[in-house]
Amino acid sequence: MNEPRHVILNANLIPGGTIGSPWRRTESPAGHFVTIEHYLEVARIAERGRFDALFLADSPDLQTKEWNAPSRLLDPIVAQSVISAATENIGLIVTATTSYNDPYNLARQFASLAAVSGGRAGWNLVVTGGDAAARNHSFEQALPKADRYERAAEFIDVVTALWDSWSPSSVIADRATGHYLDARGIHPINHDGKHFRVAGPLKAPPLEHGRPILIQAGASAHGVELGARTSDAIYTAHVDADSARTRRDEVRQIAARAGRDPDSVKLLPGLIVILADTESAARRRQDELADLIPDHVQIVNLAARLGVDPDALALDSPIPWDLVPPEEATDSARGQRAVFLEFVRRRGLDTRGAARLLASGSGHATVVGAPEQVADTIETWFRSGACDGFNVMVDELPAGLDTFVDTVMPILVRRGLFRAEYTASTLRGHYGL
Repeated sequence: MNEPRHVILNANLIPGGTIGSPWRRTESPAGHFVTIEHYLEVARIAERGRFDALFLADSPDLQTKEWNAPSRLLDPIVAQSVISAATENIGLIVTATTSYNDPYNLARQFASLAAVSGGRAGWNLVVTGGDAAARNHSFEQALPKADRYERAAEFIDVVTALWDSWSPSSVIADRATGHYLDARGIHPINHDGKHFRVAGPLKAPPLEHGRPILIQAGASAHGVELGARTSDAIYTAHVDADSARTRRDEVRQIAARAGRDPDSVKLLPGLIVILADTESAARRRQDELADLIPDHVQIVNLAARLGVDPDALALDSPIPWDLVPPEEATDSARGQRAVFLEFVRRRGLDTRGAARLLASGSGHATVVGAPEQVADTIETWFRSGACDGFNVMVDELPAGLDTFVDTVMPILVRRGLFRAEYTASTLRGHYGL
């Protein structure tokens, strides 16, 4: 049974927190952040707060920023499989690229996660640019952007066909005849396309609760088009409700043209939350955490986002905009980069200001304040039609999520924006699909 419409809330598990510096605090066990125990602690807090899902991002290479802060080093499918055994209701979303995976293996992994979790699996589909990732997978260069999305579209076709290659009633276990499976409910897919040739059927348990939720995270025009046509939800980055509302309207229009119900595609922007009893206390907390990030780390991270050499940047100096390459000259995260650059230009930020923005949000909406202020932002965006929910990122884990659950969630429940208890046990049910 699907739940009535409420704001969808995913907890984004960023080891240590989104700002990336809490591991340097003396009371934090730094090595703990990359262990499964940390993941489990965060998952249990998120489920206590009745979050719809726990979200794990991932990339197929060790990125520059990951040298300077804890990152998601565990394979997300493995991590979420462990978490599934320690939780009962929360959805389990895993990021996996179509650029360097095999559709048969990935279809089997997600079908297996869906089976062991009782229908709580979700796939956050991404395409991967950048030559560093390509060199980890026997290629010298990444595919051109258009080719990456062409491959992704075919990848989705293969995976969904494989998921559908079993009828849920195919396991008959007929002791009288000795037939365990009913062959009439299992069929090959015989896919023969430009990028993949896959016979099928899938070797995996039948999907008793329906397909895993499919999510698309690309913010470029290619990504939005693909997501609106194929996905159950789209993750986006917006700094204000107006731009999110424009994107949501665009997604719904594309979905309708593709013959889909526009309500079947959920728009879920990222939301950075820095929370304290008062706004002034929250801003002090933000400054304290930002001050823990060394200057050289801020420079390296900002240079990577701008697409310039770190030697070209100096804190407290103007950004050398003449050196920043245009969008078409970059190869990854174009949509999120564009949001970030537009915000930096509009605010007239210098290098330090841009570096601090990147550390605490990177182009996502950010709320620094008291619980009522956080709830106000969520309510305003949701009720105005700017989004269907949020991918929530707190400044520090697990403490920040604990505070969110204890202070913000009760306000959302009182306002009728969120449920007091789980009323579904699958991710599809939580999302109202």
